[in-house]
Amino acid sequence: MKKIFIFLTVCMSVWMTSCDYLNVDDYFEDTFKEDSIFANKRNIQRYFNGAAAMLPVEGRIWQASNVPGVTATDEGISCGSRPTGIFPMDFPGTLLTIDQISSSVMGSFVYDLNIWPTLYKIIRKVNVLLPHIDEVPDMSAFDKIELRSQARFLRAYAYYWLIQSYGPCILVGDEILSTNASPDYYAVERNTFDECVEYVCKELEEAANGLELKQPNDLLGRPTKGAALALAARLRLWAASPLYNGGAAARKYFGNFTRKSDGANYISQTYDDSKWAKAAALAKRVMELGVYSLYTVPADQYTRPLPAELQSASNYPDGPGGIDPFKSYSDIFTGQLKDSQNPELIWGRNGGGELNGNFDDVFPTGLGGHSDVAVPQRIIDAYYMADGRSIENASTACPYEARPYDNSCVVNTDEIISENYTLKNGTYKAYANREARFYASIGFSGCLWPFESTTESSKRNIIVKYHDGADYGKNRAEQPGYYNLTGYVCKKYVHYRDAKVGEGARTETKTFPIIRYAEVLMIYAEALNNLQGSHTIGSETFTRDTEKIKKAFNLIRYRAGLPGVTDTQLASAETFNQILQREKMIEFIHENHRYYDVRRWGILEDLEKQPLTGMNVEAKEWTGFYAPVIINHRIIRERVFKPKMMLLPIHHDELRKVPSLDQNPGWEE
Repeated sequence: MKKIFIFLTVCMSVWMTSCDYLNVDDYFEDTFKEDSIFANKRNIQRYFNGAAAMLPVEGRIWQASNVPGVTATDEGISCGSRPTGIFPMDFPGTLLTIDQISSSVMGSFVYDLNIWPTLYKIIRKVNVLLPHIDEVPDMSAFDKIELRSQARFLRAYAYYWLIQSYGPCILVGDEILSTNASPDYYAVERNTFDECVEYVCKELEEAANGLELKQPNDLLGRPTKGAALALAARLRLWAASPLYNGGAAARKYFGNFTRKSDGANYISQTYDDSKWAKAAALAKRVMELGVYSLYTVPADQYTRPLPAELQSASNYPDGPGGIDPFKSYSDIFTGQLKDSQNPELIWGRNGGGELNGNFDDVFPTGLGGHSDVAVPQRIIDAYYMADGRSIENASTACPYEARPYDNSCVVNTDEIISENYTLKNGTYKAYANREARFYASIGFSGCLWPFESTTESSKRNIIVKYHDGADYGKNRAEQPGYYNLTGYVCKKYVHYRDAKVGEGARTETKTFPIIRYAEVLMIYAEALNNLQGSHTIGSETFTRDTEKIKKAFNLIRYRAGLPGVTDTQLASAETFNQILQREKMIEFIHENHRYYDVRRWGILEDLEKQPLTGMNVEAKEWTGFYAPVIINHRIIRERVFKPKMMLLPIHHDELRKVPSLDQNPGWEE
């Protein structure tokens, strides 16, 4: 049966190339008469699509965004402004880091972070729709059940956005808020964070009951049962984390964040161990659906051999053997793997203008981009060596060499990492012997960019360098607002055929992963690791079972070609938390996770106290470039942490409309 609601074609899904659902005729404006909405299937479809079209876009994580994105964290930094600009108006996330956000100025005049009113418009539209679904005469009973589930999912997802951006919000339930009521009608208050999480998770679970387990290939972008449960698991994990669960971070940043009317704490100041169990239980439900697994590609003649100490390792999924770690990771982001073939993608959105359109932030200068979103050195140093050791504890078999540059500190032969990736002769040795995800994710000086789609030989197989004056790197004089600050970019979404200049240049269509199975495994491992007691959810009891943690976590490690976590590393919950946090940073770089993770873990302030470093891009020669320095740019010098930055402010216009609404702490003006 044809599904009637092309839900994610206008919001956050995989946008199918076979149909154009962006046509404005496919949805109604707010002025459409309500009496006609429910006259037939087409009308209600268009009304629903109009609500979904208002959602922020998950994949806009670089610039021109309504989400803080990568430049609001330590995984991406940028000069951040047009050559004539004063502040980084293209990067609202960067504005946050230099304290240029306020409750009245939340970004540029085009892209700001004030999504509160729009999300409540979505909620109102869904509340208008839900009571009248049964009135639509030409809808089948099955279609009505499905629409009701889709609508509840959409409403819950709007609340999810509110929670992740602002923390506690106002729960309106099924009420249709009037636009013409007297002032006392709007004397509403924010609910507590726990109340919001409880409501949204229950709504997502209810929606899951009516959603399909899988969608047909032509409707892959529509949410499924797994998407609803996985998002609920993510939200439960946030609620269990130190910032929101009575930990030191909750007390430090939200101890005085109370409701004016009754003094209730918006953020719980009391630890509740059962919250971890609830997150683990939801993750396990997704795991037990039996439709998801990590994507892997069998090893072939081009696959880099495993290091000697892993040569005898079992084949995947019992070990890292038998697969190509580079392809297994890279293909799910570059467009090489189609969504219908990806068992790992729980929910995503085809990038279109969001991913492809932001390639200028990572593509080399003069080759279709500016390389202006840079990756700091601390992220580079977090990647493991090929045998799983850290750079600080590298082995003689997989050495890490980062001494001052000379002719002996480069590799002297080409090395094939995978079929479509070659580490070139002359590469600085600090970039040799690294794990596969490093090569799949990081563009460094000396890195080969194939650009295979262009037929112009002068624009193919380019080795990109980032020191001052390099052909495709930094050009500060000509582009003062657009150049690389560290000598690194994230090329995770770049296909080896992608090119932006030259005859025949094109880019593969990408999918931005809103949530994938690797995250569910991480949620399960983190939740179990932090349990201090035993809790029964449904018919199952959850404890800190290290074997279960190991089984889930090691699937990710093995897929990356690395050894699994050991019993020694699991002996302490705190030790494993540090390992897991590092793994999360590597595995999910530039997937819109870290901004929220460093906050919920309560480590943001400590991270911001550490200087951001990179290669010396000011150097004119290689002898000076390969020497990490503290980044000397005003955007980095003016970077500051303030406790208020744990949450975004509610715009002062909303506070004027509803005087009983409490502002987030630190943003009162």
